[in-house]
Amino acid sequence: MMIDLTGKNVFVRTQEEYSKVLRMAKLQGFKWIEENHLNALNIPIPNMLKFYDNKNVTYYSDDKPLYEASEIVACEEKIKEAIAHVKYFADNKYRMSLTDKVIESMLLLADTVESQLEEVK
Repeated sequence: MMIDLTGKNVFVRTQEEYSKVLRMAKLQGFKWIEENHLNALNIPIPNMLKFYDNKNVTYYSDDKPLYEASEIVACEEKIKEAIAHVKYFADNKYRMSLTDKVIESMLLLADTVESQLEEVK
């Protein structure tokens, strides 16, 4: 049984998923908005496909990248670990030398803060 795509949003992670979803959508009569077909377009992957009630399809076309939640969660875990390394070093700075792990942690935290400042601008 095929899932009716009408009114649904579908997140495609790979080019293969994208192709398969388009084939299913063609069978259901969908076409790209302002086009007369549903041929594969060169879109950024991963991406979100939106299937409207009027049988039109759009995709996320902003210049900002789409992230999967798992990427964000993994990044958060790395940042928490980095904070723990830097705090441990700060508490033991006279008994501990700068290891590669501490330096990597400091760089990760600096990059994170720098990117957040850019977003604020």
